[in-house]
Amino acid sequence: MKIDEWGKRRLAYEIKDSFDGTYYILYFTATAKTLDEVTRVLGITDTALRFMPIKHEKPFAFQQQPAAAPAAPAPEA
Repeated sequence: MKIDEWGKRRLAYEIKDSFDGTYYILYFTATAKTLDEVTRVLGITDTALRFMPIKHEKPFAFQQQPAAAPAAPAPEA
C-alpha cells in the first residue's frame, strides 16, 4: 500500500458545509469484494467528503521506503 498526501486545499465548491479539504491518494491491491466494502465504509464515513475508486490496468510495483542510513561515527580526537 502506498499513500500520497496532497495536503489541505480549497475545494472548487462547498461540500457538506466545507470549503477546504485534505486530499489523499491511496494505492492498494484488493479483490472486488474488498473494494466494495471500502467504498461502502467511505460512503457512510462523515469525514470523507468525496472519494473515487479507480482500477488501473497495470498493477502497481510498490517499493519499500529505504531504511534510514545509520549515523556516521564521530571522529576520534
